[in-house]
Amino acid sequence: MIQSISEDRFNSYNIQRHPMSIMFGTEKKWFESKENNLIGTIIKDNFDNDWAYIILAMDSDREYRAIEIEASMDSEEVAKKRLKLKLSELVDEGEFKEELYNDDKTDTEESSIIITDINAEVKRYFKQHPEKLYDLTPRKFEELVASILEDMGLTVQLTQATRDGGSDIIAEFKNAISNFLMLVECKRYSPENKVGVGIIREVAGVHSFKKPSKSIIVTTSTFTKDARNEASVLKEQIDLKDYHNLKEWLSKY
Repeated sequence: MIQSISEDRFNSYNIQRHPMSIMFGTEKKWFESKENNLIGTIIKDNFDNDWAYIILAMDSDREYRAIEIEASMDSEEVAKKRLKLKLSELVDEGEFKEELYNDDKTDTEESSIIITDINAEVKRYFKQHPEKLYDLTPRKFEELVASILEDMGLTVQLTQATRDGGSDIIAEFKNAISNFLMLVECKRYSPENKVGVGIIREVAGVHSFKKPSKSIIVTTSTFTKDARNEASVLKEQIDLKDYHNLKEWLSKY
């Protein structure tokens, strides 16, 4: 059941605020499907005066993060109808449960490898033992990816060690001719925990508002068929890099 709720009730949920809702607009209406752990809000753009919605689902740590975003709608009523329709589709499909809930304890911050600095020796070690990537903490994996990108000639910046709505690393390549900005989302998942279509949609939503040259999702796992299909539609905006790509990167060391 999808029902309208108050702002206070919406804010009572453990929400990872999406950059769009903070930087670009004002929340006007709030909704929930409590039994499905889904909530949503309608937002008025502070600059263009059009409307958008964001749908959030509860993750394995009981925090709600954005999985669906749609913008540039003409009215609040249209945004409300679109949000309710998408919520109904998600409830019927049930796909967010598979993608967001992860009981695999290897995907927590615990690690059997202690690394204080990502250097060439560390990267050579992972070249010889790529399976040990799964023993990294998610944060150390982000640091490893950032270091590899830096070695490729990019200027990199790690974002704060919390979910930030689709970009763990900001990478920039500059030369005399052009400037190329990338947002990189890192997922240190175990092999059986594939990256689902919800992550693709979340990153696509962030891409549409931050407008980098490219967004990249890097994972120690692989991607579901639906995720790859979704990304293929957005191939001009989003690239996918999996375990095999990581091994290729590490082969250079």
